[in-house]
Amino acid sequence: MKYNLLSIIFIILVTGSCKKTSVHSLSTTKPRSVINWASTDIPVTSVAASSQLWPASALNDSDSLTIWSSNVHSNINSTEWVAYWFNGFHNVNYIKVFPRYNATGALGFPVKFDIYWSNGSSWVHSRSDTAFPTPLADWVILPLPATVNANGIQIVATQLGKDDVNNIVFQLGEVSAGYDTTLASFTWLGNNNTYQQNEIRSVGSGAFNPNKISNWNYDVRNPIITAKAGGNSNIYAPNVVSNGGAWNIYFGGWDGTTDGDDRISITVSNDNFLTFNPHALMISNGVMVHCNNETTMKQPDGSWLMYYTTLPSSPQLNKPAYATSPDGVTWTPNAGNASYLINMSGYPNWSLADVNGSNVIYYENGTYHLYFTDFSYATDGNAFAVHHATSTDMINFTYTGDVLPEGLVAQDVKKLTYNGTSYYMMVLHLNGSFLKYSMGTSPVNFSASQQLLTNLNNNDKYITSAGWVVKDNRLYGVLYGAGAVSTLDHNAIHAKWLQKKVIFISDRNGARWGDIERAYGPDRIWLYMNTNIETGHFYVYDSDGTTLLYTSPKITMRSGDIWNYAL
Repeated sequence: MKYNLLSIIFIILVTGSCKKTSVHSLSTTKPRSVINWASTDIPVTSVAASSQLWPASALNDSDSLTIWSSNVHSNINSTEWVAYWFNGFHNVNYIKVFPRYNATGALGFPVKFDIYWSNGSSWVHSRSDTAFPTPLADWVILPLPATVNANGIQIVATQLGKDDVNNIVFQLGEVSAGYDTTLASFTWLGNNNTYQQNEIRSVGSGAFNPNKISNWNYDVRNPIITAKAGGNSNIYAPNVVSNGGAWNIYFGGWDGTTDGDDRISITVSNDNFLTFNPHALMISNGVMVHCNNETTMKQPDGSWLMYYTTLPSSPQLNKPAYATSPDGVTWTPNAGNASYLINMSGYPNWSLADVNGSNVIYYENGTYHLYFTDFSYATDGNAFAVHHATSTDMINFTYTGDVLPEGLVAQDVKKLTYNGTSYYMMVLHLNGSFLKYSMGTSPVNFSASQQLLTNLNNNDKYITSAGWVVKDNRLYGVLYGAGAVSTLDHNAIHAKWLQKKVIFISDRNGARWGDIERAYGPDRIWLYMNTNIETGHFYVYDSDGTTLLYTSPKITMRSGDIWNYAL
């Protein structure tokens, strides 16, 4: 409800009868509690209220123990308001109030209210709060969604609180507002009333820095992509390609089918992995038993190229095949076809090789680099390692040796740069509870592998595949196929994102939130609380988890708040 400024330009002197005799004046024997004002606060020059059981003048006397109270109501859904003015117009991006407190929390603080600002002739709505939790022994400092140029603030309560003897009232000790330039980097977007949770947006990783790739968060939805209903539920081998403003996510497995034959499908996300389009078949198995473990790339001329594992019915030894496309959706061939197998020279006993789960393609300076793993090492005499071959025509490859002498399965290779140096990131697995990565400074020079992640819980205990999410020299995160059973046939696609770290620390008791976080897509974090409201400071760290980027001013966060970070 909005009120005309002229109707409240003078302080209203209203006396109300007490509904309960226990409502009384404040004791004059209590010690005074002088309010300390922030340097960014704007002095309040006058106040007004819709009613005054206790005087409105208490709202700006710098004493937290002198209290304004509205009249007592019989219905909690009653309307009361306070308004206050400054000595002219000022930029305002937060309001603050000091509630009336006793040992357990605020008394008479409204549950539902709206905040308005004055443009000199009318009140303009700024923010609404519903189901507001009881504040706890500190200022309530509420950022506005946008900076306004105002000469006054009005708080209109439409669902009132209760005092210590259950009188229905609106009560406050002090009111103020102000402008803090640092709030431009940490803005309040609204509230969704989610229990004991805040959402912070725009906190994904920045430009690639090899020294800042340690703060990873599991996606709260894990798995983020599951198989179509009605078939055997087993999809994995995610491979992600940026396609303009969208992401093409290719994957293999049994997507709504029941015959147990692997095929390659696609889903597209147009909103940065928040939602996914219906799945579409890309490569059927055709005359082959399986087609899976794809890696896909956009070539410099705009055409698309895919390599994938294909298994003939005889002999049952997997080999890499390829397909081409003008748009990443229409492929030639679009089904398993022995005519599209690659050729390999220089690799001993290639005909006996079982290249299963690993045929990673990377293109640079006219050369196609193929990284593969041979599971027939026990019989063909080759090592179980990450092998490497090159080609200039994408079909005829020559084995050049091993780039990583470890018994791991390579899944994806992407190039990123930092300070003029190229870094080649390889992600690897071994059908266990972990992913590893190896970082190289050339396509044939990779260092010993390091731990990237371990499984979150039993649902992703067996990790079967992985693919980097990379765009514009930014490492967003990794998608990985995983399941709960050692038979590796009940997989879905999970995600873990490289993100900034966000911590909130309460001024009231030093409580800290944010050490256990979950992501919602690559750019959003869900920060979990164990109270419903606190006043304190947010701290934003870079994706190494230790480099402090931002400290917020003192602000109040409550369950369900949504914030946006933009340094």
